[in-house]
Amino acid sequence: MPNYTATAEADSQFFLFSTALAGRTYQMIIHSNQLTSVVGQNITGFQIRLNGTATSSWPPADTSFSFFNVTMGKGIDPATFNVNFADNFTGTPVSVRSGSLTFLANSFSFGGSPNAFGPIVTFNTPYLYTGDHLTVELRFSNMTGTTTTGVFDAVGVSGGPANGYGADFRARWTGNATATASTANGNFIVVNFLTQPVPEPSSAVVSLVGLMGLVYRRRR
Repeated sequence: MPNYTATAEADSQFFLFSTALAGRTYQMIIHSNQLTSVVGQNITGFQIRLNGTATSSWPPADTSFSFFNVTMGKGIDPATFNVNFADNFTGTPVSVRSGSLTFLANSFSFGGSPNAFGPIVTFNTPYLYTGDHLTVELRFSNMTGTTTTGVFDAVGVSGGPANGYGADFRARWTGNATATASTANGNFIVVNFLTQPVPEPSSAVVSLVGLMGLVYRRRR
């Protein structure tokens, strides 16, 4: 996301992580027109990538977060937004990830245009996407292990709506991991969602019926 950045560099950048003790909250609001290829699938994690201006891989040393929590849920249209984070969900958000997170040294590579996506942030609980607008909220602690903040590929607020910002997607953020309200629009981080098809229930039923028949014949 956005779709057009699959093979192209976005027009700006964003310093997502911080050493500030309060951590951060970063919320992405994505229009359903960007997610048509994953309707009916489980979203199992995500990746981000360094901006093309990066001159070295990141991080320079193993970098950890004491908590890195992710919630997802049906969202509002990105053309509108609310200052309060909770109001950008149209239903009850689902906790898909909680707990600590570590990025190994040099796990985000550089030298591409665009750069390759970095390590997968894996969810504890997959999120079944059913076709609505989607709101994704990240709440994470300050990073430790390095004071060098990575510069990530992003779509700039100032380029909207021609670049899609404010129409197809939007981001809000604040410098506090427990905040209930955002302080500003933020550049939209280019994100790659990992998905898995949902297993067909009928195949499991057929297998069970076949197994029961086999047991019955053996008993006879």
